[in-house]
Amino acid sequence: MFKTILVAVDGSEISRRALEEALAVARAMQASVHAVHVVQTGMYPTLILNELEPPDIAQQAVLDSLEREADEILADAERRATAAGAKLAIHKRWGHPGAEITALAQELGADLTVVGSHGRGRVDRFFLGSVSSYVVDHATSTVMVVRS
Repeated sequence: MFKTILVAVDGSEISRRALEEALAVARAMQASVHAVHVVQTGMYPTLILNELEPPDIAQQAVLDSLEREADEILADAERRATAAGAKLAIHKRWGHPGAEITALAQELGADLTVVGSHGRGRVDRFFLGSVSSYVVDHATSTVMVVRS
């Protein structure tokens, strides 16, 4: 029986399906649900920031844009959960998505981690879900991979 479920959301259709599946399992098992969006900073080499130096204007503009996008994705997940009659705790992380998802699952003591089979872009599809593959390989809990 699952008590705590973590679902990864990235704004893609497959992640919306993953959220729906997580909410359905949560309803059936009366589990709590957490959603996480990870801003993948590794895709933007200029965002590997030196903590001792403030970001320049261009870096800050990209950071602000990614922050807004993350907030929109998480707000959408919250709206969908509310419409489904569920309460959703949201989390925003920065870094490598697979590593951040598995780390948060451990922090929360998640019994189930739900991820989509691939992300938003063609590159993600080419790697056939490098994030989901990472989560399957590194998670300490059960993982559900939702396919399109």
